[in-house]
Amino acid sequence: MHDIPYAIELQRNLTEVERDLLVFLLRQEMPQQVTKVDSLKVIGRCGCGKCPTILIGQGQHPFPTIGEFKEIANYIGKNSQGVLAGVALLEREGGLFELEAWSPSGDNVMQWPMVTSLERTTPSLG
Repeated sequence: MHDIPYAIELQRNLTEVERDLLVFLLRQEMPQQVTKVDSLKVIGRCGCGKCPTILIGQGQHPFPTIGEFKEIANYIGKNSQGVLAGVALLEREGGLFELEAWSPSGDNVMQWPMVTSLERTTPSLG
C-alpha cells in the first residue's frame, strides 16, 4: 500500500467550469468575495490525481497543506452523466483554498456537478 499525497503542485488558470462553480458558491455564501475569483489560480490538485478537486490561491508556493480549514459552502448536484456529486469550498489561513469534489455514495467523483443542479447541503454560513 502506498501513501497518496494530500496534493500535487500544479500551476494553471481556472477552467470555465471551475470559475463558474466558484462564482456560484461565493454568490450564495460570501457575495463580497466574488470579485476575488478573477485573481485566483489553480496551485494544486488532489493527490489522488483522478478527481477534479483543486487547490486555489494567488500562486503561493508551497501551498499550505496543514492547519485548520473552514468550510465556506457545501452543495450537491448531478454531473453531466447524471451522477450525484458534491462540491465544497474551503478556506484556510483566511483565504479561499480548496474546491473539493466529494461523493455522497463514497464512489470516485470524476466530474464536477453542474451549477444548474446544485442544492445546499448545509445551512447558510452567511
